[in-house]
Amino acid sequence: MKKIILILSFCSSSIAFAQVKTPSSVSNDSLNKSINALRKDVDNIKNLKITGWVQAQFQIADTAGAKNYDGGDFMPGSNNRFMIRRGRIKFTYNQKNSQYVLQLNATERGVNLVEIFAKYTDPWTNSISFTAGVMNRPFGFEIQQSSADRESPERSRFTQTLMPNERDLGAMLTFQPHAGKKLHGLKLDAGFYNGLGIAVPGTSTPAGAAAGTTGINGLTDFDSKKDFMGHLVYYKTLKNDKIKVGGGMSHYNGGFLAQNDTIFKSIKTDTAGNKVWSMEKGFSNKIAPRVYYGFEGFFSIKSPIGTTTLRGEYFTGTQTGKIKDSKSPVAAVNSPLYERKFSAGYVYFIQRIMETKHEIAVKYEWYDPNTKIAAAQLNGINGMKEGEIKYTMIDVGYNLYLTQNVKFLVHYNMVSNEVTKIKGYTRDLKDNIFTVRMQYRF
Repeated sequence: MKKIILILSFCSSSIAFAQVKTPSSVSNDSLNKSINALRKDVDNIKNLKITGWVQAQFQIADTAGAKNYDGGDFMPGSNNRFMIRRGRIKFTYNQKNSQYVLQLNATERGVNLVEIFAKYTDPWTNSISFTAGVMNRPFGFEIQQSSADRESPERSRFTQTLMPNERDLGAMLTFQPHAGKKLHGLKLDAGFYNGLGIAVPGTSTPAGAAAGTTGINGLTDFDSKKDFMGHLVYYKTLKNDKIKVGGGMSHYNGGFLAQNDTIFKSIKTDTAGNKVWSMEKGFSNKIAPRVYYGFEGFFSIKSPIGTTTLRGEYFTGTQTGKIKDSKSPVAAVNSPLYERKFSAGYVYFIQRIMETKHEIAVKYEWYDPNTKIAAAQLNGINGMKEGEIKYTMIDVGYNLYLTQNVKFLVHYNMVSNEVTKIKGYTRDLKDNIFTVRMQYRF
């Protein structure tokens, strides 16, 4: 595309010169102006980078209408579907010490904004930068990893629950020493965000959204509370790039304005021996907390059998949500709130088969929205409903990197829920998902 634009620019300039009647009518000044204009056009083209990817997939669920985190719930009468999971186009314009990024997503469900931000890097050390706009949340590894690079079809269930659609509107400072500096490999991000995320058509249901509620698109903040996010990570290569190791930690400190007067913060045992929520009043217009701590680790080694990678993350903290749902809200919540202590994480095992294009990926993950409640104590009464159920997932897949542009994924995600006394959850639900995906990237 850049070559075509360059040729057209050159041709248009040549035509302009050819239309001049006599050589003597062309002054040096006008010639220099035309050359400078052409040079500026060429420089602008060189600074612009256009990339993108499309992910076309076919999925089969165990049952019709299966609820899932693998691209959105199935329709009530269907247990299989074709869909464009993502259709991205990204424009990146680079100048010295500055960058502008615009990314859009186009699927059969509609077109939506993915990210739009500006970034400026200080010209003295080239290590400190300021970014403002809609961008990835600086928390953990998986949230910031591109969907085009991920070894499994989707991000973890807990990631989608705590930080839906992984991006938010805010501003961030970054410290990242460049190559040659002593601290190269270290990266520190810290910023403030609305805390609402963004909405993607057809993949999520806004938690707490009521009729007539504003801010439903996930970008119009409904309160004055801004959320802090910080991420510190260090990666290093050893043995001539044969070994790569890394680790990091993250912190999220935020919340949202409560619209309802009632909140349930603690759990007690009643006279019958049942676990019940303890109700508190007078919470209206107070901040419902969302406080997370994250830890990540990475290890990769090249050997005769190929590249072996182990990667994992662990999240813990406090999440406030609704009685049946622990999703982070994207709109004002008018119902009573439930404050929970959660635990979540995942572990990846990834094996590239020698020097081939074939790869095996296995991922184990879990999300326990309430660590203070056991499955046997969930009876469907006194607030002990499906919002407290723990889920575990095992995703087994095969990836084929056919060419530099084309990638195929075949994955089976086995989802297990706690067996409880809650109606509809007295057994493990049949909600496993089989996914076949073709990705084209340019």
